[in-house]
Amino acid sequence: MNRSNYIVAVEIGSSKIKGAVGKVDSAGILTVKGIEEEHQHPNHVRHGCVQNVKEVANELNRVITKLNNYISPAKISAVYLGVGGRSMKSVQTKVQMALADDTEITHEIVDSLLERAVVIDSSTERLAIEPVEYRVNGKIQSDEPVGNLGHELSATVNIVSCRNQLLRNLKLSVSEKLNLPINGYIVRPMALADLVMNSEERRTGAMLVDCGAETTTVAIYKGGRMRYLATIPLGSRHITRDLTSMFPLEERAEEVKCTVGDAHPETSASKQPEEIDNAKINKIVVARASEIIANIGAQVNYAGMTVSDLPGGIIIVGGGAMLKGFAEALAQTTNMSVRRGSLPTTVRLAGNKISTAEDLDVISLLYYLAHRENISPCTQVPAPPAPPVVTSGSTNSASAGTTTAGTTTAAGQPAEPDDFEDEEDEDLPGDIEPMKTGFWKSLKSKFSNLGTSASLDAFDD
Repeated sequence: MNRSNYIVAVEIGSSKIKGAVGKVDSAGILTVKGIEEEHQHPNHVRHGCVQNVKEVANELNRVITKLNNYISPAKISAVYLGVGGRSMKSVQTKVQMALADDTEITHEIVDSLLERAVVIDSSTERLAIEPVEYRVNGKIQSDEPVGNLGHELSATVNIVSCRNQLLRNLKLSVSEKLNLPINGYIVRPMALADLVMNSEERRTGAMLVDCGAETTTVAIYKGGRMRYLATIPLGSRHITRDLTSMFPLEERAEEVKCTVGDAHPETSASKQPEEIDNAKINKIVVARASEIIANIGAQVNYAGMTVSDLPGGIIIVGGGAMLKGFAEALAQTTNMSVRRGSLPTTVRLAGNKISTAEDLDVISLLYYLAHRENISPCTQVPAPPAPPVVTSGSTNSASAGTTTAGTTTAAGQPAEPDDFEDEEDEDLPGDIEPMKTGFWKSLKSKFSNLGTSASLDAFDD
């Protein structure tokens, strides 16, 4: 990665569009220069898939314009996009290849093996391949098998994919509407895991839960690798919409959910204004939050594991995870430890307006890019303005940007001859007469060359 370049990542979610720009120093420390966001109409993006490409493009354009202020005079010329949503899933499959006897396995051979993992469903597109297990000559390897000798190499992998339509609509909104190239796509749950889960949690076993507006994504790690990924079509906006039975305006229902709502009422006994019925509100909140939590807990069984296989517990991120009492209710229901994701020490924030709780999603995209090689440039510095055009026969003045006598300055003002800089020179006929005489002689000579028979001698008097 070229450390002198900025990296730019964008997250197009169901409730808002976020963009972030960052830079990585030679020590690998990521500095987040700035984050900007635009809230959007609920129908512009549904379950992570763009519905209204025109409006999403307009909102993203406003985000990009604001991000440019952090990197002036450079300008954003391309972006990386985070991908999530309801259609994202992982499918486990096996791939293998035969080798000549006693072949030394290289990185190129491993990459070639993984490329054999394809998505069978034509309506989906592969986003990433996550190896689960390698075997050399049928024997399980504890790590990547580079350097081993063997005649057969195989792997069990998780193919992460999403619907073609999701990527197609992103391209329409970004590449075609804004003429902004997409350098690549980043699987958001994998980027979040890199950011908020430590190596011990990924090795011993833990679950990452990303609570979004319309979806909740669960990623389970074991043995240092992602073993399972699923997206639940339920999110915090479902709680908001449930509350519209009491507060018809969705904006008001969202406000009440954030200020009054409690997914685990026993954790709080604070009183609210009399016109707000806490008991009724929290009955609605608890009912929907319990449904989301039950679906989260069920993913452990779907992954073929038990709670004891995940001693690292649950790490929660996302706006929905900030609901009061949600973490406590999740821990009680699943019988697992729960903690909120936080930034590692290798990330620095340059702006005071950046929220570590709310902006983890887009920061994780920058963090993912910061630890990858061969990242394509995301910004460029505009070319300097062209030098002023000078008329034929004149020369530029390097210091003042003007031309010599008889032409004009860069500002379009006539350039005065040096002889007239002192106004007193106008009283010196000896200096003026030779200039006058030379002028008429020149004019007379030109008329003679044209063959005119008229005499111009009279003009000499």
